[in-house]
Amino acid sequence: MTTKKKTLQVAAGLSAAVLLTGVPVPLAGVWENSLPKAYAAEQQAGGLTQEQAVQQVRQLLNIPADYKMERTSYLDESRNSPYDRPLWSLSWVKDREGYVSAAVDAVTGQLMQYSHYSEKRESDSSPAVSEEQALRAAEQFLERAVPKAEREKLSKPNEYPGLLHISLDPWGERVFSFTRMEGDTPFLGNGFQVIVGRNGEVVSFLRMWYQGELPEAKAAIGGDEAERLLAEKAAPSLVYTRANELTGRYQADRNRYRLVYRYGQTDPQFVDAATGKVLNALGEPAEEGGIKPLGSTVNSREADRLIGKEEAQKIAEELVKRLPGSYRSEGSRGGGSSSGPDGVETRHWRFEFTPLHVQGKNVKPVEISVSDRGELVEYRVGEPGYPDERGRKIEKAVSWKAAQESAVKLVKTLLSDRLGDIYLIDREPSRVNVEEMLERGRNFAITFGWLKDGVPIEDREFRVTVNPETGEAEELLLFEEGPVRAEETAAKIDRKAAAKAERERKKLRLTYFLPELPRNGMPAGTSKPLLVYRYVGDQGVVDAVTGEWLSFADLRQKEIPQDIDGHPEKEALQFAIREGLLAVTDGKVEPDKAVTRGDMVQMLSRMVNRIGIYRRSTSFEDDEARKPYRFADVDEKHPLYGVIQKAIQYGLIPEEGTRFEPDRPATRGEAAEMAARLLGYGELLEKPGLFASPYRDVEKRLVPAVALVHAYGLLPSPSADAFQPDKTLTRAEAAKLMKTLLDARELK
Repeated sequence: MTTKKKTLQVAAGLSAAVLLTGVPVPLAGVWENSLPKAYAAEQQAGGLTQEQAVQQVRQLLNIPADYKMERTSYLDESRNSPYDRPLWSLSWVKDREGYVSAAVDAVTGQLMQYSHYSEKRESDSSPAVSEEQALRAAEQFLERAVPKAEREKLSKPNEYPGLLHISLDPWGERVFSFTRMEGDTPFLGNGFQVIVGRNGEVVSFLRMWYQGELPEAKAAIGGDEAERLLAEKAAPSLVYTRANELTGRYQADRNRYRLVYRYGQTDPQFVDAATGKVLNALGEPAEEGGIKPLGSTVNSREADRLIGKEEAQKIAEELVKRLPGSYRSEGSRGGGSSSGPDGVETRHWRFEFTPLHVQGKNVKPVEISVSDRGELVEYRVGEPGYPDERGRKIEKAVSWKAAQESAVKLVKTLLSDRLGDIYLIDREPSRVNVEEMLERGRNFAITFGWLKDGVPIEDREFRVTVNPETGEAEELLLFEEGPVRAEETAAKIDRKAAAKAERERKKLRLTYFLPELPRNGMPAGTSKPLLVYRYVGDQGVVDAVTGEWLSFADLRQKEIPQDIDGHPEKEALQFAIREGLLAVTDGKVEPDKAVTRGDMVQMLSRMVNRIGIYRRSTSFEDDEARKPYRFADVDEKHPLYGVIQKAIQYGLIPEEGTRFEPDRPATRGEAAEMAARLLGYGELLEKPGLFASPYRDVEKRLVPAVALVHAYGLLPSPSADAFQPDKTLTRAEAAKLMKTLLDARELK
């Protein structure tokens, strides 16, 4: 796990909105050289009460009067808090318009995190403040929210890599990271991050400050020796990484992957300045290792062929035969559906089986869920529940190794046709961590990863939970994330070449480093800082095919539009870019270029997820309605295949014709039909006799769609009596249509 991901988890643990930014509010000046009076006395008694925590945050942030308190949570450092201290996590909301989250140290009252999101900010197209003005606002915030002794230990803004890898903001927000310095030695990952909105006010704040003692900043080995060791042993791993982490296009590139070299959690990348040992991100001596799949079989099933409930039940019955013993089918227990990153809805059915080889009162039913793609989704023994709520300490447990063996056995049994694409993530937790799990009555969670052509796919994992008392694997949960979309190209450079390409763009530095937590987590406060040599500089990865250094900053700079300033539809274009409806390529949106039919259906499909205006009602038992409707020019390998299938599922485009023509410019008439369907009027489009055309140039077939969009104020015409249905729609006009559709949800 990268440092970025760990810090994101810390932030997410405080509030789901920690990284959201918005219109900020002024701070009350409470910090300088002493603790605020509001909690000085309470600190001696052990900490702030809930009321005092709320009062403290209101003093610091001056929560707007029209924001209502939504939630207060106490996060104990031994169980729930991502920090090594107890916290109060608080949030306020203003309907759908805004959200404020904050967290304070439950003992000292220090502000740990603050974020203010506002929809009003997202539509703000006024000029942004200058870099100097934004920096001054950030520094003034620190003066009020951070003790002077800590402020005096900070680096220059953005002198070192930030606490979080935040995308460059197209609307002029500024991100400032202030790194903690101990003398001349930076403590990377420690310090403060402040985001300033385009209006010059702070909209987000994050504090990461290790409270314990640091090792002496004195190295036992020299930089030359450290450089030699890293050149000899340090090397990143070959992985498929999410493209949106590189580009910052979190919607547009959500399910796309790129083959790169980057440092993972167990890769050798640091030199311990005290011992000369080469370490990984966990602070452990790095060892050469490789990922081995559990087998050689690869799933060859056609991903696009959908099945119905009856066929799913047959698959479940075949799967249960692989388990030891005999079982009686109890039929279906219902099902559910979900929409993956590709936007296509996936259904699944749950089937229950009673074991016949078990006697007595402790017979536990077996439940198997199968998707409409014919794949196992979930296996469970016993009734659904939450293992963390067992409520009693486990006195005697099987070993972690035995639990792993049980999990691997279950995976090999139920996923025997996919073992070539699965590997065990072999990370044994510490003794302290195991003791904590048993104290809390938690199941052991064994994690597996997915491979593509033998290469790990980052963040694509599933887990098997094992009962620590019996050693039985009780649950296998697969997460449906849609197909991996990546170039079918093998790596053309090796790990050593990738490591060299990165070193050429960075400098070796002596730094403090707080080891990451393992994938399976650790008790808070168990990680201790180390003094290490590491390469510091531009953040990025190496393209495994071209050998090119992919700088995060350069990639994201290309996502900032340079051709919409002064455009009459700038606000709508900003909305469309922010929502991933329009892509920025090399700094260009091309707002006056014709939008294609493929672009339109992609935009409308994403709008379904964004606003939930309308979903065509389909019977859960109606398998016929779920079969793909095929267009001759959009096969399964076409990048828009999934989007178009979703559009058909939701009734956004009719099931007619043999060609879709995704690259043809969309007309105003076609856009009107799609918009009317999104609003839920698909059936009325077949009844032109019910409508009168407000324009003279609309043929009878288009009258319902044009009349409906006219009633909603969509697609306005430059002429009072002419709609111009055959005129092509520009990207800017399509963006405006999408934004207006969002507003139209309030009218339905």
